[in-house]
Amino acid sequence: MKKTKSSAHRVALIISTAMIGLATTPASAQNAGDPAASTESADAIVVTARKRAETLLEVPIAVNAFNSALIQDKMAQSVSDLAAFTPGFQMQQSFGRGGDRPVIRGASNILFSDGKVGIFLDGAPYFGDFSSLDLANIERVEVIKGPQSAVFGRGTLSGAVNVVLKRPTKDFEGRVSGTLANFDRRELSASLSGPIMDGIGFQAGLKLFDIDGQWKNDAVRGERLGDQSSRQYTAGLFFDPTEDIKASVRWLHQTDDDGHFAIGLQPASANNCFLSTRPYYCGVVKPMTRFGANTDRLLRPGLYRNADRFIGDISWDIAGSGYEASFQAGYSDLQEVTGLDQTYDARGVYFLPQSLCGRSFYALPNQDCRKSSFETTTGTRRKTQTYEGRLTSPSADRFRWRLGMFHSVDKQSGMSEYLELNEVGPELLDDTRRVRNLAFFGGLDFDVTRTVTVGAELRHQIDKVRSETPTYRIGDVFSADYLATVVLPNPNTIVGVAGTRKATFKATLPRVTVNWKPERNLSFYAQFSQGNSPGGFNKTSAPEPIFKEEKLTNYEIGMKTSKFGFDYLNLSAFWQDYKNQVLTNTYVANNVVDSYSVNIGRTRIRGIELEGQLPLVGDILKVQFNYTFLDAEIRKGVEAEKALELLGRSCKTGSAVNLDLPGCRDAASIAGNRPPLVSKHSGTVGLRFQHPVDDNWTVFSGADVIYRSSYFDQVLNLAESGASTQMNVQFGLHDSHGLRVTVYGKNVLGDETPLGILRYLDFAAARTPTGDYARGFGITPARKPEYGLTVSKSF
Repeated sequence: MKKTKSSAHRVALIISTAMIGLATTPASAQNAGDPAASTESADAIVVTARKRAETLLEVPIAVNAFNSALIQDKMAQSVSDLAAFTPGFQMQQSFGRGGDRPVIRGASNILFSDGKVGIFLDGAPYFGDFSSLDLANIERVEVIKGPQSAVFGRGTLSGAVNVVLKRPTKDFEGRVSGTLANFDRRELSASLSGPIMDGIGFQAGLKLFDIDGQWKNDAVRGERLGDQSSRQYTAGLFFDPTEDIKASVRWLHQTDDDGHFAIGLQPASANNCFLSTRPYYCGVVKPMTRFGANTDRLLRPGLYRNADRFIGDISWDIAGSGYEASFQAGYSDLQEVTGLDQTYDARGVYFLPQSLCGRSFYALPNQDCRKSSFETTTGTRRKTQTYEGRLTSPSADRFRWRLGMFHSVDKQSGMSEYLELNEVGPELLDDTRRVRNLAFFGGLDFDVTRTVTVGAELRHQIDKVRSETPTYRIGDVFSADYLATVVLPNPNTIVGVAGTRKATFKATLPRVTVNWKPERNLSFYAQFSQGNSPGGFNKTSAPEPIFKEEKLTNYEIGMKTSKFGFDYLNLSAFWQDYKNQVLTNTYVANNVVDSYSVNIGRTRIRGIELEGQLPLVGDILKVQFNYTFLDAEIRKGVEAEKALELLGRSCKTGSAVNLDLPGCRDAASIAGNRPPLVSKHSGTVGLRFQHPVDDNWTVFSGADVIYRSSYFDQVLNLAESGASTQMNVQFGLHDSHGLRVTVYGKNVLGDETPLGILRYLDFAAARTPTGDYARGFGITPARKPEYGLTVSKSF
């Protein structure tokens, strides 16, 4: 076989920390120097949120920008850490550093990141999970809210995150940083850039990261859950052969090797509502205190990810005319292996009775009764190519335009070396999925007056989706010696039924904006935009073999200013119509639990985002805040489980739910409910304090109080997380020569609100009165308080 505390104490702590200095520096208006340096005015911050250089006041969209100094100041190790400082941006991480679930402005995402929020490196699509993407050696992170399909294309229905990589200057520059913290956290990052010769520069960087798991594994003696380890390297060459031509080639390598994440199953015995029909849990779930995963029975437990990414680009200012032609190409090769105990507890659960496995009608070809079908290891290989060309008119003209074309090929396939035989026989190889995207786009901007600009953008894209179900021969994957130990070995067995499914999705996606800038430090904008996420295929065994395209229409108005004594003050209000929202659900087929995507109906989302920074005592003490209000409501949709809860077996035909039975469809309506994972209120508030000690040294301190109201696990709006309040603090010194020493604490109040809730199944429990598997809930714990020391040196 193949193996490879009390509330008074909390208030006192908040007050005492505030005396040192609570909060954050601005996410959209800080310069590229040390976080303690004075802020720039908002109209001096340059972003590339529309794939061209614009100041924050000029760009008529809601965007937050974090430069390298701000990332350091926020103590952020990943994009997900920046979500708390970005109005309208929420992250769910129920599965460690795999299965990222970003949510921008209430567009829920249950299991998968692709399709809702796009991640980009210098505008090139970044495919796959991004929670471990290194932020130590980057120039800036831009979080762009609202549909971005007209500019960034596929997979940006509700927003995009653009990570801008560092480029060398004419001088040698570098930075070294190291961190030691509890749970044996060890980090080391270094970067160096500069000229090689006239017209050629380089950039190189590395980050090494390790942390031990915070939770004991009850299933394997001496093991911890939640170990994480990363090795990331970057390198680039940059060419400026003439004043009109610029080019670069960059390489990013990423290796992650994480242990099994901590998640605990709240068992069916805790269910407290609908007990006579389809029992469920109603109310705030309880934080889990014990966790167990049978990692010793997994082929490769945890997460292993190995990726190489290449980006090449060239731009030409045609004969110095201001007309620019540019081309960018990207390539990524990602291998990801996930070993998971899908019971989410220490019990060794089997689908088949162990006493009967392999006997009589329980005897199956190539069956290994020693292996539970819940203990799975899955390998995926993903290769992606992207190409984009564009032609742009001079940026100083009153009438400006841009045209371009984009093409990509994204292919995912299962890795046969991680297939296993288990209690129900051979595992199936995952479908091979290929998506070809072709898009044509353009945009116009016209300065109607000196203060008013009207812009329009349009993108027409064609997605061709292909899903192939592969087969394999048992003898080609498993050795003869191993097959001799299983039930009814047959090396010539062909596993799977080959098949091919194809679909084409077309969309024309507009964005229209009006920007009014009556003063240098004041602007107003209004915007209409549409975004989409193309449909696709589930596995053929899923209850719904295909899911439809999602479409989101956004209406938005906003204001940006640095008047009234604020370093910056931004306000936006939006209304969104979300059609065919896709969420995910679990199902059991062929004695295997899996997930599938399903359209739930139509959702209306209304919201307000507010952020600002106000000096209290010059540059010595500043208060920073952000707040998001989200009113998200499902207006049309059904959920079969609700019908079972209300009406029980009367809504079933055999073992299947039948909503066509009398009263069942009305009972299944989820209209009026809130989409899952969406908090109605969220925000951050605090202060920053800094003061010179002498001509060389400056002392600084601060903290961030981060609040998030309760969210529901699913569309039924029954089980919920409860509200979360966390505090991060820091204190340190920096000098005028680039040395910075920081002592920090994260979640110092010890908030235990779960990071995630997964509606799941308790397979060890008895069947429900409706004959279904009993509900259980996978609860992901909040990270425990962390304390550490970071020392960095810039030169």
